[in-house]
Amino acid sequence: MPITPGPQVMKMIRSEHNADEIPIIFLTGKADTESVIAVMQLRPQGYLLKTMSKEEIVESIDKFFETNKWKNIQ
Repeated sequence: MPITPGPQVMKMIRSEHNADEIPIIFLTGKADTESVIAVMQLRPQGYLLKTMSKEEIVESIDKFFETNKWKNIQ
């Protein structure tokens, strides 16, 4: 992200009272160990790489919603 890095955006979202349970899946080009560990410590619902095929990305997102990992926020 040009202005604010993704992990910082996630921290900002999680700090909001009514938005702290919004599912967040990272789509990134960063596959180095340091970047992956830094993001995974924030506990996103997924970490997808831009090098994945379109089909793999769509399949991962579909699987997330199909396996009830996401709940309706009311």
